[in-house]
Amino acid sequence: MNDPYLYEGSSVLCNLLNIHDEKGLDVAEAELSQANMMLLYEQDFNDFSTQGIKTIHKILFEDVYDWAGEFRTINIQKREPLLAGISVWYSDADNIKKDLDSAWKAINKIKWRNLSREDFAAQIARMFPLLWQVHPFREGNTRTIVMLMTFFVEDYDYYFDKELLATSAGYVRNALVMASLGQYSEFEHLEKILLDAICTEPIEYTDDLDQEESVPQGEKYQKYKTDYKPVAHEYRVDDEENKK
Repeated sequence: MNDPYLYEGSSVLCNLLNIHDEKGLDVAEAELSQANMMLLYEQDFNDFSTQGIKTIHKILFEDVYDWAGEFRTINIQKREPLLAGISVWYSDADNIKKDLDSAWKAINKIKWRNLSREDFAAQIARMFPLLWQVHPFREGNTRTIVMLMTFFVEDYDYYFDKELLATSAGYVRNALVMASLGQYSEFEHLEKILLDAICTEPIEYTDDLDQEESVPQGEKYQKYKTDYKPVAHEYRVDDEENKK
């Protein structure tokens, strides 16, 4: 079986823009999803559920993919440079809803409002990788879960430094990888940046007149920079299929 999400004989995802160039699609997807992200931030979102994850993904990517908001139908992997080319084990396609519901059950057991800010960040660093590791969509999983995390934090009356995570995207993804290794998971990397991002006071950004947008300033925006280079997800051929 070939990956049904790709144009035939190509590594480019089929898309509503009919772009057949991988870099061109990356640019268009980033711009459109960012615009939709800004629109969603202006709305009040508090659907913290499996359906809520689907809703966020659909809003972010509905201008690019006709499967936005729909769970993937194939198994996937991503060769992580951080793990010497090994992939985190994402949920099988048949188990996506079950695994997400199980993660939410664990999240909902925690008495979030009784936690200190430090313990709140520590629990976010342990619970939200459970959702991320499911990787329910063919593409756009990290952006969806990080956005969900933002709304979740703010629903508990904290301020969340979205720009810190945006400018540290490579670090955040690597931290999610390291928090998704089962008994070998390392949560401290994600917890570290969350402690900087989860605030009790509003975050102020400095307007730089030489830039089109507000640019975050300060030491914390520098310490999480990495040379991360995105790697595409691949169709995962399982052992049972190989035996056929």
